[in-house]
Amino acid sequence: KYFKEGSYKAAIAKYKEATAIDPNVPAYWSNMAACYEKISDYEEMESAARSCIKADKAFVKGYFRLATALKAKNDLEGCIKALESGLAVDSSNADLKKMKKDLTELQRAEQVAAFCRKAEDQMQNGDIPGAFKTLELASR
Repeated sequence: KYFKEGSYKAAIAKYKEATAIDPNVPAYWSNMAACYEKISDYEEMESAARSCIKADKAFVKGYFRLATALKAKNDLEGCIKALESGLAVDSSNADLKKMKKDLTELQRAEQVAAFCRKAEDQMQNGDIPGAFKTLELASR
């Protein structure tokens, strides 16, 4: 009810009450994590997502929530680990697969950009062969 109204802090309070009564219901933690995402509190989102996974290691949405929080915190390595853990539970999960693909492409783009910056520096310093070699590495 509160989530649909956009009252995320009120929803979080209700989910906290629910988890105090029964901490083993993964949906409570997952929904709490979703609320934290809406208010951009990624530290708490990560914590709720980890509690979700602790409540039920087979509840795949917990891994997605954790990966989302870690990505928002720019912990791309941790994000990929969370996605891989989720895919180990359900290898056909479309959301996890898409996020992993997008993240891998993002990392590759960052890697290529770094190679290009290095090659530009090398060219400005007169190291044309080194720049060529760096660009060759970027194209792999």
